[in-house]
Amino acid sequence: MLDFQRKFFLGVGAGVLLLLVAGLLLGFYSLSTMREVVSDQFNKQQLVLSEQAARQIETDFKNVFQELIVLNQSPTVQYLDAFSWANRIRVTLEVIRDLGVVEIGRVSRDGRRMFSVDREHRGRTRESVPAPWLEAVRRAADPARRGTVIITRNLTVPGVPANHQVVGLILPTYLEATNRAHPAASRQYAGLLYGLVDLKELVARVVKNIRSGRTGYAWVIDQEGTFLYHPLAEFIGRNAFTVREQKGALVSFDQINRLQKEKMLQGEQGSSWYFSGWHGGERGKIKKLIAYSPIRLELPGDALKGSVAVAAPVGEVDEAIHAVYVRQFLMQGVIIFAIILGGLVLLGFSWQYARSLKNEVAEKTRDWRESEERYRKLVENAQDLIFSVDRAGQILSLNRFGAQFLEGQYFQFNITGQRDVSASEKIPIDFHGRSIFNYFDPEVSFDLRTLGEIWDSGRPKALEHPVRIGSIDCWLSTQLIAIKDEQGKTQSILGVSRDISIRKKMETQMINTEKLASLGFLSASIAHEINSPIGIMLGYCDYLLELIPPEEDAHRLLQKIEQQGLRCKKIIDHLLGFSRYAEGESDLADVNRELENVLQVTGKVLMEKKILVDKKMENPIPAIRVNRIPLQQVFLNLINNAIAAMEGGGELVLETRWNVFRDRVEITIRDTGTGIRSEYREHIFEPFFTTKKAGEGTGLGLSVCDNIVKTYSGTIAMDSRTLGEDPSRHGTTFTITFPVYHAGSQKKSGK
Repeated sequence: MLDFQRKFFLGVGAGVLLLLVAGLLLGFYSLSTMREVVSDQFNKQQLVLSEQAARQIETDFKNVFQELIVLNQSPTVQYLDAFSWANRIRVTLEVIRDLGVVEIGRVSRDGRRMFSVDREHRGRTRESVPAPWLEAVRRAADPARRGTVIITRNLTVPGVPANHQVVGLILPTYLEATNRAHPAASRQYAGLLYGLVDLKELVARVVKNIRSGRTGYAWVIDQEGTFLYHPLAEFIGRNAFTVREQKGALVSFDQINRLQKEKMLQGEQGSSWYFSGWHGGERGKIKKLIAYSPIRLELPGDALKGSVAVAAPVGEVDEAIHAVYVRQFLMQGVIIFAIILGGLVLLGFSWQYARSLKNEVAEKTRDWRESEERYRKLVENAQDLIFSVDRAGQILSLNRFGAQFLEGQYFQFNITGQRDVSASEKIPIDFHGRSIFNYFDPEVSFDLRTLGEIWDSGRPKALEHPVRIGSIDCWLSTQLIAIKDEQGKTQSILGVSRDISIRKKMETQMINTEKLASLGFLSASIAHEINSPIGIMLGYCDYLLELIPPEEDAHRLLQKIEQQGLRCKKIIDHLLGFSRYAEGESDLADVNRELENVLQVTGKVLMEKKILVDKKMENPIPAIRVNRIPLQQVFLNLINNAIAAMEGGGELVLETRWNVFRDRVEITIRDTGTGIRSEYREHIFEPFFTTKKAGEGTGLGLSVCDNIVKTYSGTIAMDSRTLGEDPSRHGTTFTITFPVYHAGSQKKSGK
């Protein structure tokens, strides 16, 4: 019996000892495993932050480069127009100054003159060019550099802190554009265009507000290991390998230095850990988790590289699980003691422990869900279309803004002018499983082949492409990134699209403006060329009239030739007058008389087209101050458009009156034609827009009319109804107003 009891107690003791050892081993193993899992998840979130920041920096830098390309194509900048080169540069500088651009300028071909505008919009012309720019002029003159960019680093710019790294983007300039003063492009080298970019400002606007966990932050280094941005201002502009040693000499920085040299500066992406000598106000040997992504600012002919890192102390992860495991070890001691006392006590403590552990896990799970919710809100509230698709283009996820955009609610406005998305907001999950090509035209650059290239290569790609949502045409700038799993296999493609329709419209308007200027210059040149032979013909005709007696038939025929020649000369004189009239060339005009003059020209056509003219002209009517030639051109253009709209005949109403309350003269030209379709009405005053068939119109008439009327402080408005909208009152009405001229007034209506 005693032997049995001894064996029993020995067995119980051995069992307790084994349980104790097993519990300790299990606790340490569980703690280690959970720490690794939580640290890995934490670093993955940091990796997402670093990658998003790197792509945004690349996008901002490319936007600066694209704006400089557009500027370099402007004839005003190519030919250094003395009156407008600075204003043209200011327009571009205003667009990209928030992206770190501190100065834009031009250097002449011989490198002796520099024209620049700084971020304060101060224009400056220098007759001497600093030495570094002479080398840049020499390199840019190389024909092999045409169409490329030259990047100069470590420039010193007044007003920019010395520790900020400033780079110059240099584009060779060739005389390729044409304008009124330069109708033919020589395509010769003309110098260079440069833009100075403060890289600290460029990257700081993206990364300075990044927070990982409670105290984690982001920093950026360039391809040489110099800090472009760091929360500690003393680090900016200094080499990362040496500045850490100087601040925390008691800690070895071999791990982070090796990461920077072998991974980050080699353009790799990943995550790891290292020891630091400080964090915030805390000093000592601190282990940190780090995730990093490369920055590849690749441009034609040159490139800049760097890396974005997001770091946070590993103590934040340990804090999340430390309390749980302190309680666990205490519980294990109590449980072992309870086993000795009895099984019932052991069961009680085990139940209490399980419940406590469950509560702790639930609390930590809630914390992680809140963190996940914050990131979800960040994506959902972004004013960009963010989506993910598979290789076939099937939508896997979509944010709220993307759903509103694809549904067309983005283009709906309420009576206050705000976007109206409250009526029937589309749920993003409704788009899951649909093909992205239901909304993005696969016939353009965004197609299955593009998705396949990104899926196979894993390389990101940026593209600009048109999209039609309902009846609305717009342009998107889309960044496509391959999302990979731990084995490096592509699981989906992440897309971030931004609406750039306004920028595209501005580029189109700039091109049309240059075309208008060239067209005016060409018209004047042709008119001059025709005017000379007509003058010679009229001279010989006059000479023959003096030789031939009036009673002969030949004399009468010569008189008709002279009349038709004078008519041609008058038309050419009007064309010349229009091509060179200035804003200040104005005189007093009677709108009734000018309308009658135009009706004399168009009267025969109106009769042939069976169009009845109804004149409702207030007489007398106050005078206005305008140039008669362009005023007649406005009336003639509108009447000709009315004639073209009434092919089977109709009624043309011409009405003038003096609006006493507004003190303006109003001219109304109304027809009973087919009307203008609703989708065309907002575009009728745009240059080169026409609804006529090819060869019947240039699309310049109403655009020229709009410019002429506004030149003399006038207004022009249009109201139109098609036959389908109003069968009884269809047609188009143009209403023009000018301020009444008062003798002795200081106002000049021609300005």
